[in-house]
Amino acid sequence: MTSPPPAHELHHLRAPAALFDGNGGLGRYALLPGDRSRAERLGQRLVGVSRVENPRGHAVILGQLPRPGRPGLDVAVVSTGMGTGSAEIIVHELLSAGVTRMLRVGSCGSLSPRVQPGEVVIVSGAVRDEMTSRHYAPIELPALSDPRVVAALSAAAVDIGLGGVTTVGLCHTKASLYAREFGEGPAGEQNRAYQAWLARCGVISSEMEASALFILATAAGAGREGPVAGPDGRVQAGAVLAVYGGGDSHMQLDEAKVALAEARMADLAFAGLLRWADQDGR
Repeated sequence: MTSPPPAHELHHLRAPAALFDGNGGLGRYALLPGDRSRAERLGQRLVGVSRVENPRGHAVILGQLPRPGRPGLDVAVVSTGMGTGSAEIIVHELLSAGVTRMLRVGSCGSLSPRVQPGEVVIVSGAVRDEMTSRHYAPIELPALSDPRVVAALSAAAVDIGLGGVTTVGLCHTKASLYAREFGEGPAGEQNRAYQAWLARCGVISSEMEASALFILATAAGAGREGPVAGPDGRVQAGAVLAVYGGGDSHMQLDEAKVALAEARMADLAFAGLLRWADQDGR
């Protein structure tokens, strides 16, 4: 897939493509939470903040992440909404604006006893249990986080003392929350068996956007060349997830653990951006 040239204004985000320039020509690092309120909280950690509103509620928050003794890192925070269909629209428009560094900052449910509520998951790859990404690539193509992003996040977790509560592994990206994850509806037994099957295969968490991000990034990177996308031409994308509950929680969540997971995830996301930028030489 070859991305179109940057448009004057992104249709749904209602933002000029030039707003995503920065970081010495590399472009802004984009944080992509699903939840709008999480986007606001992430934006509060930036300085020099400006924003662009749009009717769909996916506000574009622009600012700099402070770096002692160095210029701030140019960052954009944009909510993707819920599900791969919504995420595809946002990611596509960011790609069309020249964004090549994207990090999903989301939530998940645990599929493994090794991963507990309140902890954090760094996603290495995603099960493509949704239809959106199939319109970009055949199902046989794996949805993978860029290994450089995984490396940056993993090192950052150790740097900030979260190594013991952070797990790297595969996630399940689904199109249905209540049926697929919690077994609601007439196919409940089948869906519960599917989740158990994934867990036995080593999948550690379940969420709703990562696979689309990874496939779009892979496809877009295949059509780019030169230093902006990296020496191998790839767009780099990853995901870090706050663990809210387990497969048996049925959305009955411990709010203290949710808050802890959110705080840890945000700390890791920003520390990971700094590591990532160092890798990029920015």
